[in-house]
Amino acid sequence: MKRQHYLILIGLITLTGILGFVGSNSKEENADTEVTFGKEMAYADNLSGTKLSKDSSKLDEKKADVDNELVKINDELNALEEEVEVAHEETTASYYHDKFNGRRTASGKVFSNKFYTAAHKTLPFGTKVRVTNLNNDETVIVEINDRGPFVGARQLDLSKKAFMDLTHNRNRGTLQVKVEVLPDDYEEKRTELEEELNSIAFIPNGLDLNEFAL
Repeated sequence: MKRQHYLILIGLITLTGILGFVGSNSKEENADTEVTFGKEMAYADNLSGTKLSKDSSKLDEKKADVDNELVKINDELNALEEEVEVAHEETTASYYHDKFNGRRTASGKVFSNKFYTAAHKTLPFGTKVRVTNLNNDETVIVEINDRGPFVGARQLDLSKKAFMDLTHNRNRGTLQVKVEVLPDDYEEKRTELEEELNSIAFIPNGLDLNEFAL
């Protein structure tokens, strides 16, 4: 082999070695880059998983707080209802004629068919009673401020406003009703509890808030 050809061959071998070395280093660098990128992705995934786990934990804590608050309000509503006393499981109620407007009641107050009041034979003046129409479950709350009625077996005379709220039928003169005596401050306490319920933004599934609706 001539010297010129030998030198060319040596050069090619050297160049091939250099290219092979560079290629090898490039592959190693790419592998290192892939490993590093994979580690970074895994780390990011771990951070994301940790954040989701914390968010889920906070959500569970929030739900538990809401559950506890709803149970508390539910117990208070039940306790309030347990103070209600039944005066008449079923009785007949009538309503005042308009001719009584402006007259003094037995309690000394002036009567008006536009107010939610009623007459009863024995309940103390100022007593608040809940009257329920047994035919449709409509209810009203009225204050006892007069004595009567003194006709047959009737136990309650309602103002026309209260009577019509129960039936919406002006052709009826009497109703079969249930009469319940309410504890002091019943309406105020119930309103406060209902406002607490309405202030809760998240309501767990399966809880029926209408259970206590009047």
